[in-house]
Amino acid sequence: MAEAVISSLVLKIGAALAIETTKSAASLFRTGMLAMKELMKDISDIKDELEIMQAFLRIAERLKEKDESTKIIIKQTRDLAFDIEDIIDEFTYKLSEEQGGVLPTAIKRYGNIKTWHHLSQRLKEIKIKFQNIMERRTRYDMKGMESEAKPRIVVGGSKSCAELAHFVEEDNIVGTDEYRDLLLRWLKDEDEQQRQPMIISVFGMGGLGKTTLVTHVYKIIKATFDACAWITVSQSYETHDLLRQILKEFFREDREKREAPNNIDTMDYRSLVETIRTYLQDKLYVLILDDVWSTDVMDNVKDAFLNSNSKSRIVLTTRIRDVALLANENHMFELKPLEADHSWDLFCKNAFWKSANKICPPPLEQCAKKIVKKCDGLPLAIVSIARLLSFREQTGSEWEKVYKDLAWYLTNNASKLHEKVYDILKLSLDDLPHYLRNCFLYCSSFPENCQIGSFRLIQLWVAEGFIEERAERTMEEVAEDYLNELVHRCLLQVVKRNEFGGVCACRMHDIIRVLALSESKELSFCMVYEHSQKKLQSSKARRLSIICNITNYRPEDESHLRSVLVFKNSMSYDLLKSVLRSSKFLRVLELQGAPIEKLPSEICNLFNLHYLSLRATKIKELPRSIGKLRNLQMLDTYGSEIEKLPKGITELQKLRHLYLPDNMDKSIKAPVGIRRLKDLQSLANISATEEIVRNVKALIELREFGIIGVRTHHCADLWNSITKMNHLSKLCVESEDGEELQQLGTLRLPPPIQELWLLGKLDKTSVPELAMSFGSLTNLTRLTLSRAKLDEDTFPYLQALPALMLLELYKAYDGMMLHFQATSFPKLKELEIAHSPKLSQVEIERGAMASLNELRLYGCPELKELPHGIEYLTTLKNLYIEYPAEELIELLRRGGGGGGGGGEGDHSNDWRTRVRHIPNFTIRF
Repeated sequence: MAEAVISSLVLKIGAALAIETTKSAASLFRTGMLAMKELMKDISDIKDELEIMQAFLRIAERLKEKDESTKIIIKQTRDLAFDIEDIIDEFTYKLSEEQGGVLPTAIKRYGNIKTWHHLSQRLKEIKIKFQNIMERRTRYDMKGMESEAKPRIVVGGSKSCAELAHFVEEDNIVGTDEYRDLLLRWLKDEDEQQRQPMIISVFGMGGLGKTTLVTHVYKIIKATFDACAWITVSQSYETHDLLRQILKEFFREDREKREAPNNIDTMDYRSLVETIRTYLQDKLYVLILDDVWSTDVMDNVKDAFLNSNSKSRIVLTTRIRDVALLANENHMFELKPLEADHSWDLFCKNAFWKSANKICPPPLEQCAKKIVKKCDGLPLAIVSIARLLSFREQTGSEWEKVYKDLAWYLTNNASKLHEKVYDILKLSLDDLPHYLRNCFLYCSSFPENCQIGSFRLIQLWVAEGFIEERAERTMEEVAEDYLNELVHRCLLQVVKRNEFGGVCACRMHDIIRVLALSESKELSFCMVYEHSQKKLQSSKARRLSIICNITNYRPEDESHLRSVLVFKNSMSYDLLKSVLRSSKFLRVLELQGAPIEKLPSEICNLFNLHYLSLRATKIKELPRSIGKLRNLQMLDTYGSEIEKLPKGITELQKLRHLYLPDNMDKSIKAPVGIRRLKDLQSLANISATEEIVRNVKALIELREFGIIGVRTHHCADLWNSITKMNHLSKLCVESEDGEELQQLGTLRLPPPIQELWLLGKLDKTSVPELAMSFGSLTNLTRLTLSRAKLDEDTFPYLQALPALMLLELYKAYDGMMLHFQATSFPKLKELEIAHSPKLSQVEIERGAMASLNELRLYGCPELKELPHGIEYLTTLKNLYIEYPAEELIELLRRGGGGGGGGGEGDHSNDWRTRVRHIPNFTIRF
């Protein structure tokens, strides 16, 4: 992971050279300040040195567990990288001081000559230390290191987990019956249209039991095939070696006991392919490729297999989603962690294997359940810890010791659990590309079981400098790719997705987090305080995550600190003041939910601050000198008690995201000069004024825009400004209570628009005009209308929206009957109609809303029957009805139908028959 530290630093130096120094140095050179010129050269030289060091670390990281001296060299390299980061940050900090204050700039520049000399000298000393490290490195044979560090294909290792899976008793395989049956069905399936061997994949995080499941099925099914082979593929493999191992395995499993050719070990690729093809000719075979890490595996072996019997099967197990997608369509599944009851069952079978009934004694049950919960459904951890406990004295105190020291057992080399759990899961960490490693470790800074909002996480990654810049894409878009890649590698679990399939929230598995925290601590990446700490101890960690309450803090020099993240109301004003006073290079300050009412004045000295979140705090005002935070990119005050913005906010030229409180009683009016913030991508909850609605047209980089308190006379200028926002994907316009949003016919929504909230009255002429422009909006997937006063005449204009997936109408439908035509809303997945006092009947034609998953009808007191045609919504999974008419409640109680009719669409059938295809039907009254 040290490679990731270097990688991040290289990005930071590149940014410093390209932005700050290029801009400032030009004028400095003209003053003849050779000290600055020399420093710039030293910075450039050290960047080159770091890039060379990266190549060394890429190999050395894999060897560090086997070789103590390599581990020491890596640590020394990392420490030097931190020293360089301190120099770069001090350099940019000093440059920033020249931009403010009362002294003339020229005097300040000359005053900094001594600083430039000092920093230059420090860089030269670091460069010498780097060279000494590289000289020590030459004592190692790099080719030998590379060979030693490269994992090999494992087939015959008797102690490997893959091999041990062949001997797991069926009684010890729990919670996978559904997966087993599905896999058996696919292996037996005879698809007449199949022209090549079917590829099946089993996907999931390390330790879930993929190998155990597939091996169990393999043992059941292999007798029905003419040939079979089971191979473990490592992270790094040679195609020739893989083909040789497959060929040997086929012969080892050969029923006729034929001998393998003597020259397999000397065969070239062509000979190996031809020999395999000859052996498999006219044979029905099954091939298991276990633990596949790369998508190129099938490309490398396909010549030997993909032209053979179409009824043959190739099964892949993998931790990587892209590899799993090699499977034939609909022949891939993701193995999930065990449910609580299955986890307990598996634990008892292994912890109490010596007893006949395998039942947990009551005195141990409380502690045992805490241990099982900690394992978070991961069979590898459950079995390993249970086996460890099976040899311990069966007393509550003894088991409590193991529970308290679980992190030590999992991460310490001296522990058996380290080899059984840590080493296996760490393969996923070792396989991470360098650009993902910091992002992964960062997630361990959040509390255990925390649902991490993807937007928040992405903004933090960007502010930390983990995300590279790419042409034509924002860093936030690149960061979203990184998040998806961590999910696809099973290192983050998705908690919630939005209607578009994007990740809304994720979490880190408890055991993975334990391992990540161990790495984080070793790398001085982050110090996490999460268990009753009385005192914040001195640490050289670059980041500080405070999860528990800390009562005492000694104000020392914390200039190494770059980030402070606060959770669970654990930050007091005094503690914050002490941290800020001693951490002048702070880059991230996350205070969401902290019970503080005022920001210390020291915050305005943090020139390097990129991210400041005051969300859901009790803070009432921002400092007047906030304009000094020239590098601030994110300012989040949503849910705080701030009532106005200081004029200095317009000095934050690098601000990309500005979120204001949403209190309509005390709406915030931004300074007119907000048009100067040209880099803004997000601006939410800004209060409308005549100046604002005209000036926001200058903010052409906006991706998200939310404006409140809009009055009728603002509309023309506001629609004109929005039309200029060519990148806009989210738009929320909320009118002043009682005001009407007029002239919508002049609003030309930008083509990228995905989500639209219009919260205000719409006149009857506006809806058709607006809807006419919707036809070209192929990206519009969410529409929310409030107080729109739609009725039977205007609603049909919305039904042709081509891509709409979510439609919400709050106090927005004023008609008595709502009719969905046969071709309406083809992609709609969620529909909510709330607070429609006149709505008494809903009609759904066959073919309408063909993709609908969820229908919510709230606060419709005249709704006397179930929607007619509800039976046509065959994809519907959730139906919620709240507070309908008494007639509908009585109808459901006595089990009657929903009205007369007869023929197709007859609604006189029992209502249970009409909704029996819906898994979840909830009604509240």
